[in-house]
Amino acid sequence: MKLKRYIIFSVAALSLVSCSDSFLEEEMVATITQDYFNTEKGMGELITATYDAFRQSKQYEQGPRTYFLGVDNMSASGATTSNYSASVWNSTGAPANNMDGLCAEYTSNQMLGYYPTINNCNRAIQTIDEGKGQGKYAAGSAESARAKAEALFNRAYCIYILNTFLGDVYFPRSYTAGMPGNYAFKRESSESIYRQIISDLRYGFDNLPTASSMASGEFGRATKGAAAHFLAKLYLYRYMGKDYGTAEYGRNSDGTIDNTNPKSYLGMLYKGTGSADLDSCIYYSNYVIDQDGHYSLATDYGTLFVRKGGDFSDESSPEIVFSCVYGYPATDGNNGRYGNRMMYFLSPSYMVGLWGIPETCCDYPYRGRTNIASTNDFGFDVFADKTIDSRFEKSFWIEMQTARRGDGGASGYVPNLPYYAYNDDPNNGTYVWTEEQASYFNEHILPTYDRQSWGGRQAVAGEHKMGSGDLAYAYLENTKATAIDLDEAEAQPYFLFARWVKKDGKYYYRAVRNQRNANEPYLDHTNHGGLNNMSKEPQPATRKYDDPDRPGADNYYSGRDVPIFRIAETYLIRANAYGLKGDYTRAIQDINKVRERAAYRPGENRAEVIARLYPGSENLEPSEHQYPYSVTQDNSSKMDINASSWDGSSEASVREMYPGQSILGGTLSEADRFQNFILNEIAREFNMEMIYYDWLHHSAWQYVRILYHNKEASTLTQGPDYWPVADNEVSDGSLSDRKGLGFVQPYHTLKPFKQSTLDLFTDENNNVLDDAGKKAYQNYGY
Repeated sequence: MKLKRYIIFSVAALSLVSCSDSFLEEEMVATITQDYFNTEKGMGELITATYDAFRQSKQYEQGPRTYFLGVDNMSASGATTSNYSASVWNSTGAPANNMDGLCAEYTSNQMLGYYPTINNCNRAIQTIDEGKGQGKYAAGSAESARAKAEALFNRAYCIYILNTFLGDVYFPRSYTAGMPGNYAFKRESSESIYRQIISDLRYGFDNLPTASSMASGEFGRATKGAAAHFLAKLYLYRYMGKDYGTAEYGRNSDGTIDNTNPKSYLGMLYKGTGSADLDSCIYYSNYVIDQDGHYSLATDYGTLFVRKGGDFSDESSPEIVFSCVYGYPATDGNNGRYGNRMMYFLSPSYMVGLWGIPETCCDYPYRGRTNIASTNDFGFDVFADKTIDSRFEKSFWIEMQTARRGDGGASGYVPNLPYYAYNDDPNNGTYVWTEEQASYFNEHILPTYDRQSWGGRQAVAGEHKMGSGDLAYAYLENTKATAIDLDEAEAQPYFLFARWVKKDGKYYYRAVRNQRNANEPYLDHTNHGGLNNMSKEPQPATRKYDDPDRPGADNYYSGRDVPIFRIAETYLIRANAYGLKGDYTRAIQDINKVRERAAYRPGENRAEVIARLYPGSENLEPSEHQYPYSVTQDNSSKMDINASSWDGSSEASVREMYPGQSILGGTLSEADRFQNFILNEIAREFNMEMIYYDWLHHSAWQYVRILYHNKEASTLTQGPDYWPVADNEVSDGSLSDRKGLGFVQPYHTLKPFKQSTLDLFTDENNNVLDDAGKKAYQNYGY
């Protein structure tokens, strides 16, 4: 049974009045007034409501559409959005609309978003500061200090996210019970914002309890460790922006920003300077890693994300420093309107009768992703050796076994049922072998193919390919240099998606599947399903949000928690700080703690496609090529790195795919390469978590890394070794002309303010802003 949660419901503090439908009833009608939130019960509900700070981005699509757009390791669905076309990237397009929805929106009779949550936080803080709290929240009590610390923590997170996406933003410090007198929502400098939230979190660190001391049923509340982790992050990010506080980058002497300056995207990163920001970062990291005593890295990365039905142990892992929590059943109304819907936004499309998975299954993801965003080539290639680094397999659905939905799986969790027998069941609807495929398989693959379900059978033309216990499909994320022969790809005893296949001297990129007829070829290698011709299936989908305990196989509600802070990030925060101080020895020690944990360990089983087909599999022990592909070697030491990983010339350094220029256009220094190594490690460890965007943005490398890592967005013209040539080009030649496909510009590292919102803003005298005022408010470029 899932642990009891502190956050089992939320209230909208702005919905204050309850009334009866019938004025003829003579019983007393209860009315909730502002004074209710001074009571012990009201204050408790109000504090609970402030944790919506973390839920907002998980229940509506504007969350993933904002967090996963503007990174180098993912591409958004739709060519015009993902290639940064001006037709979309403007004040009326989708990025502006999604950002505006995160800020605040009225839906389902609720005010949702970061600003309504900030308002709730301010209400709690104001009540406590004025000494109006009652019961255990009375003035001077330890519980009132804790409640204030929670409200400050949650408010800090809201404004931190808004600052990350928009730069300088309006930061209200007082509670508003009704409509404001005007809409003079002046933007506050990043320096002032960081000064405030660092102060707030230091109060939180002093007044929040440790995780170990919290009472039963309080799981999900902010802790001293969470405040320390957050502080370490803020000190690191403030240090990273210290060089951009001058007029060259649009920072005026009074701290305001000049949004006519093309470099103001960097000026927005200036958050002031502290006398010892890196030392403070290390101090608070030390608390989480070495002093609190509650947190530690999970032994197996997979236990954090690979969920089994009825097993919620991942959510109480000591690796988790802080989570956005939900409850079960997911549809009981305690999780907001939808609860956690990340699995819906990012789930794969795997229900294909020809593969032997005819329907959604509880042990597999929710059906068919909305294709909000997909990991791109760089996002997969950053895992330099997928046969050693288990995070690739444990993060993505790279293969699935044939299966049917278990009886009753439409209304609750039941295990998958085996698919129909290989060839003697009339219900088997999988592909059939062609003469060519069967001949190739029998000659080249069968002699060493010992999967238990296969039983050593010969492939026979006209018979079905897959049956009970067989693989249904798999992904091979290879490169052009390691392209698999098309005949070999089509002769696998399952459907194989290979990024690169070759045939008769030609190379094909993400050949699309053909499922019109079981007797037709597997792959239509004359077309492609990637880049700006993206379909739903060309690359693996994440498994980090899957929820087998959803209310049914076809239900998109989820009660699964989402990690916000993990100690793996704390190690990398501290490593970054050490590296920025020039202490690479200590930085390497912290990095290797995270990397060693990621290695395959003895007793684990690799995915079949990794053990048999992935580049690097040729280096595995002979026994590791055999079913069930058990790992016999401890690969921890193979994951260790040293300073050669950023020396600029070694094989290890080249493998990291560093961008070809510095932030300001010069050549890379050792410090630049170190910072990019850290970002690569964050991309590996936190792929498709809502963490990577923050790092990429505040490091100031966001634009450059998109430029060099994301072909769909890039404006670069590069040689064939950089943008590989494919022979299955689309009509505009975009795969073979060796150019980036996009229009990304530095200013895209900040989101635009929505035009209709700008049209509401006024000055202090309630005069609507004129065009010049709106332009001064809007971020450069929009």
